This record gives sequence, structure tokens and C-alpha cells, in this order.
Amino acid sequence: MPHQQPSEFPGLLGLVSFVSRLAGTALLRAITHPFHKRTASTYYKDVFFAVVRCSIGTMTIPQARYLLPNSTQTYLKWCKSQKIEPRLVEIPAEGVNREGKVHMHWIGNPDTADVKILYFHGGAYTQYATEGYYHYWTRWMREYNDRYQKVAVLMVAYSVAPEHKYPTQLREVSAALSYLVDDLHVSPSDIIVSGDSAGGHLGLSLLTHLLHPHPEVAEVVIDKPLRGSLLISTWATMRTDFDSFTRNVDSDMVVPSVRRWAAMWLGQSNPKDPEKDPGPIVGDQYSDSLSNDPEWWEGLDSVVSDVFQWRGGDEMLVDPIAELDAKMIEGWVAGGGQKERFVSIETPRHAHIAPIAGVMMDKEKCEAQLAVEEWLKARLRK
Repeated sequence: MPHQQPSEFPGLLGLVSFVSRLAGTALLRAITHPFHKRTASTYYKDVFFAVVRCSIGTMTIPQARYLLPNSTQTYLKWCKSQKIEPRLVEIPAEGVNREGKVHMHWIGNPDTADVKILYFHGGAYTQYATEGYYHYWTRWMREYNDRYQKVAVLMVAYSVAPEHKYPTQLREVSAALSYLVDDLHVSPSDIIVSGDSAGGHLGLSLLTHLLHPHPEVAEVVIDKPLRGSLLISTWATMRTDFDSFTRNVDSDMVVPSVRRWAAMWLGQSNPKDPEKDPGPIVGDQYSDSLSNDPEWWEGLDSVVSDVFQWRGGDEMLVDPIAELDAKMIEGWVAGGGQKERFVSIETPRHAHIAPIAGVMMDKEKCEAQLAVEEWLKARLRK
């Protein structure tokens, strides 16, 4: 069992206050929904997103650690519910958690898979993976593994902040990629890097590391480009001064104050109280992807053959993601990449990480999920 110690009780008063706020927020939004000019795409999502916004804005790290299981606990619980044997992987790595190990979980059978998907979950670098990820990828395998090249997903249960700060997570995912290439002898052309939100950013950081090795992270050597990169609602920047942070404040599940968690990850928390908004924070070329000029991305096609970046029209991050994609495409083409191999898609009336969240919230596949599936199927044709 990996790196989460038993959580201390965060205090009854704080927990009662937190739960009461969630309940009050749900009730208020349910009643006032018809009177809001800007809402989520459905009534249910509008109320649910309001509760998530309240949770993100008020939940403290001690409360999160007490209330929520870690990634491995969630994986083991899911395996038990599905009556499948867990496949846990531990590999040694320097500069990570105090165990000196990277923890990973297989979804699907790597022994029979043609393509390995290296996946990084979201959670603002401070929260663990939820069960929705396992449902998402098992549904894919159930529907498509017999019709297309078979996939297995290796999810990295990376260490979270504030206990583990940047660049710990980049070290862990770099070690995970090296494990696939060097230990399992998987060709880079049979690997797709994928992630959502902070995990999407982590995937982008890994591509950046392949292109411009980070001075504090072990270099990863690949002899050919990765098959693809599938990134969803990428946390493109630590900045919150975009119009979409105001325009979509009532249609998304994310809130601007999430930057307090980014500050914890970067070691820039409010010195008086780390749970308070620290104000503007600054990252570097690896931690703040949008800060890079188009030239930074020249040659990206030498480390990954195809890129797919998705964003939702209703999410707060839509503007910075669109700006990032424009820079990346300019650099991709200037460096010799074929423009059609960099796909940037925005789906109207879809919120943050809609392709993943939709598995748990929608009865039928949403437009975003179909777009992701079409791109992935094209990469996996037999």
C-alpha cells in the first residue's frame, strides 16, 4: 500500500460546517436555478457543479485526506467490485515520496494489449484519483478492444501536494514512461500519453521534458516518437485573469480559488494560511505551459506523432487552453509537424473534463466523449 499515512481527524466542527455548506449550496442552487442567466447544460449538472464549486472552494487538505481514499485504495475497491485481480506496479525512483517508489495500476491486461496508455488523473495536484477513471477506460475496452488494437491503461498514482511538491510528479511520470520503454520493452510508437486537468498538464509537462529535459528530472530516452498524446481540459496556466474565469463562473465545476492548491504544489502558498487564496502565482516553463512562446514547441513532432487536445466551451479554462493550443500549433508547424496531426477541439456547452465526468453523469455518450473516441479509434485501427 503506497504513501498515504493514516489521516488525523480534522475536527468535528469543521466537518459539520463543510457538509452543511454543501447541503445548503445544493438546496439554494436547486431553488434559484431558473433565475440564473448562466447555468450548466442540464438542471442536474447545474446543481451538482454548484456543490463541486463549493467543495473546491472550502474543503481543506486535512478534510480531503480524512474524507477521501487515496488512489490505490480506490483502485483496490474498484477491482473488488468488478471481481478482477488487481495489478499493482511499484518501481524505484529518486526524488519522489519517502518510500522512493512510484505506484501504478493497470486497467486491462498489459500482456495482451497492443498499445499502452499512460494515464495521469486530475485533481489540481492535491487530490487523488476517483472511480470514474476506471469506469471510463473499462467501458472503452469493453466496447472497442475486440474491434481495434487492444489497449491497457497504466494509471500513475502520483504523489500529491502539499505533501509532495513540484517537480516530484514529473519525476514519477518520467519514471513510469521509462518503465514502459526500458523494463517492459514497449516501443514508444505503441504508447499514448493521456490525462485530464492537472493530469493533462502533467502529460504536457512530460512531453516538454522529452523535448527540453528538465534539469532536476532524470532524462527519458526514446528512439522514436510516442504514438499520441490525448489531453483533456489541460490546466494550461496558473493564471486566472482570463475572461472565461468570469464568463463561465456559473457553468463549470472549477473555481478560481483552486489556485491555492496550485500554490501548494509550487511551494508558493499564502504564508499566513496555506488554505487562503495566495493571489497570483508564477510557474516555470514546465509548470506553466502557457508561459512558453511558440518556438518552445518546435520539434514536438519528434517526440509525439499525434496530439489531441480537448476543451469545453463552458469551462473556466477554455480561454487559456485555446491560447495554449494556438501557440503549440504554431510551433508544431514551424518545426516541421503536419498541421492535421495536431487536433484542437472545443465542444460548446460542455464543462471541465466532460469526457471523463460524463461516464458517471450522462445516460448516453456526450458529444465530447464521441470526439475523443473518434480520435482514439483512428490511432488504433488494426
